[in-house]
Amino acid sequence: MIDYQEIVNKLELDKVKQLLTSFNIPFKENDVALIMPTVCHNDDVNEASWKLYYYKDKHFFYCYTEDGGMSIFKFLQHYYETRQISYDWYNDILQVVQNCSASSIMDTGFSTYHAQRENYKVTKQLRELPQYDDHVLDCFVHAYPSEWLSDGISREAIDKYNIKYSISQNKIIIPHYDISGRLVGVRGRALNDNEIELFGKYAPVQVEGQWYSHPLSLNLYGLNFNWQNIKQSGIVYVFESEKSVLQCDSFSQPNCAVAVCGSSFNKFQLALLLKHCAPREVVICFDREELPYERKYYNKLYKMGKKYINYAQISFVYDQSEFTNLKDSPSDHGEEIFYKLLSKRIIIK
Repeated sequence: MIDYQEIVNKLELDKVKQLLTSFNIPFKENDVALIMPTVCHNDDVNEASWKLYYYKDKHFFYCYTEDGGMSIFKFLQHYYETRQISYDWYNDILQVVQNCSASSIMDTGFSTYHAQRENYKVTKQLRELPQYDDHVLDCFVHAYPSEWLSDGISREAIDKYNIKYSISQNKIIIPHYDISGRLVGVRGRALNDNEIELFGKYAPVQVEGQWYSHPLSLNLYGLNFNWQNIKQSGIVYVFESEKSVLQCDSFSQPNCAVAVCGSSFNKFQLALLLKHCAPREVVICFDREELPYERKYYNKLYKMGKKYINYAQISFVYDQSEFTNLKDSPSDHGEEIFYKLLSKRIIIK
C-alpha cells in the first residue's frame, strides 16, 4: 500500500511553490508559511481574502475562512471542484502531489501537462469515462458495514448498489456505474482515521497496481438505478455523497436521488439529467456548511443553481431550522427530517 503520509512529510517547498505558480496562484512568504488567497473555495482570486496558509513544517494547508485544515490532496480536490474542472484522482491529484515530494515510493511518470492550468479546459472537454472489467470487484468481500447500517442504510440498498468491503485496505468499496450500467470507477470509503485526515473519506481504489479512478464531474452516482423514478416523478435530489443516495433507497418514496461525489453541480451533470429523465425540478441537497445567521454558503448554493434556471426549476435545501448538524447531509436524520427540509427548500428565481 502507498504510504501517503510519507509523500506529505517529504513535500519539497520549492516544488509546492512551482505548483502554485503553475496554477496562477499568487502567494507571499514568511518564516512559517506561504500565504495566499482562499482559492480553495473562491474561483476569482480577486474576490478571495488572503487567509489560506501553507505551513512549511506541517506540510499542511489551512483556510481560515471556510475550509479549515487540508492536506495537499484535499486542497487540490477543493481547487478543481470550485472551478468545475473535471479531474482524475490518480492523474490530477496523486501524481501531482507525488511530483512535489521527495518520496520515492512510486514512479509516477508525471508530466507537467497535468500542472498547466491553461490546459484544463481542453482536458475537460476531451476526457471521457473509462470502462473497467466488473471482475475486479471479485477481490472484495460481500459485507454489511456496521458504520453504514447505523447510518440509515439498509442491507437491501447495500445489495442493490453492489457495495463491498476491502479487508486489506479497510475500506467500504463503492462501484460507480454510468447510465448504461458500465463500471466506470471504484471508490473506497476510508475507515482508517489517518487516511481520512490526509485526503478525506472517499478516494479511488487501487487493485494490483491499477487505480480505478474516473472524472467524477462527468457522471452522477445512482443515476443508472434511479433515472426512471426521476422521470416519473419529475424531480431529482442532487446530493454530495454516495451514502445519501443509499439512505434515500430506504425511504418510503421512490428513490429520486443522485450524487455528484463532490461539492459542485455542473452543466455536464445537468445535461445527463435532462437527456435521460428530464426532471421539472432539480433540488440541490448539499451538506450543511454554516449556521442560520450566516449567508456565505447560502449565496454559494444560490449562485450554483442560478446558472441553470433556464433549463429546469432549480432549488436547494438550506437548513434554517437547525434540524441537522454542521456537515450533515439532509438525508442523515431520516426520511421525516429530509421531507421537512425539502418543504422549506429555496426556489431560485
